[in-house]
Amino acid sequence: MWLLDDGERRVLVDAGQPAYIPLIHDGLAALGLTPDDVTDVLLTHMHWDHVANFTMFANATTWVGEKELAWAAEQPAGTKFIPDLHVQELLRRTEGVERISAGQEFLPGIHAIASPGHTPHHLAFFTERTPESMIFAGDSVKNIHELATLRADSSMDDEQSVSTIDRLRSLLTDTSGLLLPGHDVGLTVVDGEVQRVRPQHAVIGYFADATGGEQDRSIG
Repeated sequence: MWLLDDGERRVLVDAGQPAYIPLIHDGLAALGLTPDDVTDVLLTHMHWDHVANFTMFANATTWVGEKELAWAAEQPAGTKFIPDLHVQELLRRTEGVERISAGQEFLPGIHAIASPGHTPHHLAFFTERTPESMIFAGDSVKNIHELATLRADSSMDDEQSVSTIDRLRSLLTDTSGLLLPGHDVGLTVVDGEVQRVRPQHAVIGYFADATGGEQDRSIG
């Protein structure tokens, strides 16, 4: 999840999964904000871990790909990764939900980019309003490995994913900007090499048995 704040609009890219709710409150509070201060929520695609919390932003407009939402609505109940009730709620709402298309500048300086593969109508978002241009890739590029190798895990169409990653990497190189993936820290391309802008870190606590204490299995 990524937040853009220009002092007037506070734009959240993807809404996260339910387990993120305490982290979202804490992260916003650290910036002096609450969920009510978020003005816009942009959904890259209709998987549960990117959609589920859109309802917690009561004052926000939720922007969702028209084709992606229609595709998700056609899937049988219980289709893996598709949050049936959230899809139906997005369809039901007549206020606070706007549908967008690839190629559209739907907010000032923010453009939707077709990025199919992970899902059929996945959207990425591109902006040059920030000090350096930014590409919000969602799960069209999930991590440094995919951007570096053009090989995507968990794709519904491998050929489309390769094409999408290649196009987004070219845009990243041409703009000397920053790519924000779905499951990694920010990425750049420097002299043809994909690099993280800061170290990735995960904090994990692990209980090996019933009597021993918690073990630190954190990953640097």
